[in-house]
Amino acid sequence: ELVARVRVAARRGVRAQEVQRGETIEIEELVVDPRSFQAYVDGENVALTPTEFRLLYALASEPGRVLTRDELLQKIWGRRLTRRDRTVDVFVRKLREKIDGRASRHTFLQTRYGVGYKLEAEPK
Repeated sequence: ELVARVRVAARRGVRAQEVQRGETIEIEELVVDPRSFQAYVDGENVALTPTEFRLLYALASEPGRVLTRDELLQKIWGRRLTRRDRTVDVFVRKLREKIDGRASRHTFLQTRYGVGYKLEAEPK
């Protein structure tokens, strides 16, 4: 009976559930669009890698909240923080070059020393 049910399900073409993506997030001149995996600063597309985009989206989803390095490692890379792991720091540096470097009026990636990072617009 199990084999028969599997065959019937296969004939019907069971589809995987579509992943729901969130709404576009706008913070001053920064726009993060999860549907197209794109970020825009002052209307210009910022060429982000998929990992850079996931990190930016994780921070933008909770604006103003400080996310620890360990939280970010778990959300983006699926692993825990080890003693000398600088992965998050390296990717935040790359995001700063691409996002804060192009923004005309604000800096977005803020460091809370000894804790982690947050996304919040602060005037340059």
